[in-house]
Amino acid sequence: MRPPVLLKRWLPVAGLATLLSGCVPSRQSMPVMLFVAVAVQDESNLTSDNAALFRERFQELIKDFRRIHPNVMVQPALYPEGQLRQQLQIRDRAGLGPDLILTGAESANTLLRAGLVDPMPNTPQLRDASSPELRQRLTNRRGQLAGQPMVLFPQLACYDRRQLATPPTTISGLLKTSAAGVPVGLPMDLRQLLWTAGTFGAVPGLYEAAMGRQPSPLQTAQIRHWLSWLQEASDQQRFSFQPDQTSLRHSLSKGSLAWVSCSSGELDLLRETMGNRLGVATLPNGDAHPATPVDRLRVLALGRNSSPIQRQMSLALIEFSVGPLVQRNLTLESLSFLPSNPHVRIPVQSSGVLQAMVDSRQQSRSVETLLADVHQEDPRIKAMHAEVIVPLLFGLVEPGLATDRTIAILRRTP
Repeated sequence: MRPPVLLKRWLPVAGLATLLSGCVPSRQSMPVMLFVAVAVQDESNLTSDNAALFRERFQELIKDFRRIHPNVMVQPALYPEGQLRQQLQIRDRAGLGPDLILTGAESANTLLRAGLVDPMPNTPQLRDASSPELRQRLTNRRGQLAGQPMVLFPQLACYDRRQLATPPTTISGLLKTSAAGVPVGLPMDLRQLLWTAGTFGAVPGLYEAAMGRQPSPLQTAQIRHWLSWLQEASDQQRFSFQPDQTSLRHSLSKGSLAWVSCSSGELDLLRETMGNRLGVATLPNGDAHPATPVDRLRVLALGRNSSPIQRQMSLALIEFSVGPLVQRNLTLESLSFLPSNPHVRIPVQSSGVLQAMVDSRQQSRSVETLLADVHQEDPRIKAMHAEVIVPLLFGLVEPGLATDRTIAILRRTP
């Protein structure tokens, strides 16, 4: 049974005094406090500077929202994404869970499975504010939606202009860049390496295996070519595979790497440390196939402990946040993410970074179906990392065996 909603969560003392005095205010004038839990992807990002930057942007959004709903106050709280579920479980048991949660798509899916968020209502307004493929990434087998898409952080290439005048445009060119003495870096994380699979046409074969089917001989060969390239890259002296994206970002900032894959969500941090040294481009394509970058989708989800008026105002804030004008303004002010609303027109002529993000988003559409079925917390992802990617990069298994393992792991029932 859902814990009882505590009166003090939604009715400030001033509002309570008004009720006791015998005057009942309208729902539009009654003070309403919304609590918003904001998940940060990793703990290294949970710094005072980042918190201040987020609060500044978020407060601008709230400031505009309060022009329409002046009685609504919003209190955000930041949590590392890895701790979000635990923190919400604690607060939920006390009936003090947040009204809204801003988090990643896969985190929202996990919270819905755990019963820590309510499904998003399937209203025409919210449907129209998102593309079907993004909603598919948030829809469970019962047709419930874990959250409303808000913004996208495309996967890009970030490079140091002082060390690399022109970034490579092909996957073979990336190896040549490294062989020429330019330090290049990629993460070991499978999902962040998935863009390289697309350059060899390997994504359809991976999807076939994920659906429990045996890939065709051609698809199997494409998977093997992809894994062979990863091992070849790891054998190069100036090609570095690092544990996570944070390590890559620090190495690029310090100048020990000249080219890395990155998320647009890191651009603010990189701009602060690199200034004009920072270059941004799309990820390299293959000779016959485009790259398949994996963007990070941030969503708004509904907490379980809201009063009726808090739920009403939470949905109003969600609809406001995904409106075309608000989404366009947020995008142009930050230059670090794309709107989820497909009706927003992005002036790419005004910014090379915007053009790179839009191009990356177009590339990523071909991997959406795979991402909808193989989420970050899928046990097959961890198995692939431990049994394929790590031993492959360290030269402990050959690409042929790694291909067989990949197919066998993905064909398991999750």
